[in-house]
Amino acid sequence: MRTKLLFYSILSVVLTQVIVIGAIAASSAPQAIPIGALVSLSGKFSNIGTQAKAGYEIAAEEINKAGGIFVKEYNKKIPVDLVVENTESVPEKAISRMEYLYTSKNVVGYLGEGNMVNGQGVAEKNKIPALTIAATHIAPHNRGLKYWFSTFSKAPDNAKVIFDILDSVPAEKRPKTVALFVENTESSIDHAESSKKEAAQRGYKVVVEEKYSPMTKDLSPLIMAAKNAGAEVVLSSPVAPDGMLMMRQIKELDYNPKAIIVLRGAEDLSWAKALGLMGDYVLLTGSWHYKMKYPGVDKLNAAHQAKYGRPSDLLVGTAYASMQVLAAAIEKAGTLDTTKIRDALAVTDNMMTVAGRVKFRPDGTNTEPCNAAVQWLSGTQKLVWPNEFKETSFVYPIPPWKER
Repeated sequence: MRTKLLFYSILSVVLTQVIVIGAIAASSAPQAIPIGALVSLSGKFSNIGTQAKAGYEIAAEEINKAGGIFVKEYNKKIPVDLVVENTESVPEKAISRMEYLYTSKNVVGYLGEGNMVNGQGVAEKNKIPALTIAATHIAPHNRGLKYWFSTFSKAPDNAKVIFDILDSVPAEKRPKTVALFVENTESSIDHAESSKKEAAQRGYKVVVEEKYSPMTKDLSPLIMAAKNAGAEVVLSSPVAPDGMLMMRQIKELDYNPKAIIVLRGAEDLSWAKALGLMGDYVLLTGSWHYKMKYPGVDKLNAAHQAKYGRPSDLLVGTAYASMQVLAAAIEKAGTLDTTKIRDALAVTDNMMTVAGRVKFRPDGTNTEPCNAAVQWLSGTQKLVWPNEFKETSFVYPIPPWKER
């Protein structure tokens, strides 16, 4: 009897201590988990940044509706404080804004679109894990960075999808020649190199490879080179203004390739408004689409529709997915220690998100990025790839200008 009383007495003391410790931990918990979002809300990348911001914000709102992220160290759920910084499409401002978020806001993670890549060294120096989207170049992942991750597809992934789509064309109609218009930036050069490698492996011939400076005033020399070489496919990854200029001048010069693939620039929502039907039939890959049948997409799309009055834009899904992955890593780490959050991110293994499964290689790239491809048809971005999700078929060859 005395043994039982002693046991229950000890148990009571232990439980009391556990309750007291839990109460202390809960009372010392921060009011919110600060996460930085680096997006270009002005300048040449503003459309991309605006789409990304919407995805991050909707994800944060959903997390907070559920009470926040459970952090074991504090034994409670803590809401997310998404701190949005406008990098204005300027590389140096991405760097300074990241430093500000670290020193003034004590963020535990960085989220951002392509312009944030310029701050990769800041994330590494400050030991803050970063998740990027709309940054397709592979080079940053070849530098041994430990805090740099991406759920987004990279240049080799995009090249594979492009040539998978071209290979799907019946053999007797399939194109054989490709022209590359290469913006003189790391990202576009990466795309060109990946595309050349993929083309060579599949029996396509690159007949033109021409470089140009971003925000150029004239692409006609490149277009005439492609036209004179008989290039059946034009492949480029311009910023939106250059992509729009390219389409106008292709029409002016009466160049009629069978396929036009414009990565990055054709994601811009102003594409159809600026070009009208001139922008139709352009294909772009390496993004996402609200018709992709992944868990949670319908809920995300409904939230976006309610907030913005239109279906989710192409970058909304991968932005939302990045927040899903970061939140899961924080919960797995059980702490707000950024090194431990980084370690939890690194072992993300086939986590299902609204943009498909995420599993990181040692270099921070995703083994299975979303492989959606869309084609502008009647002023709307239609999902044409992959086959299991497509809402319509890829139009090939595109009609010559005189028939439109």
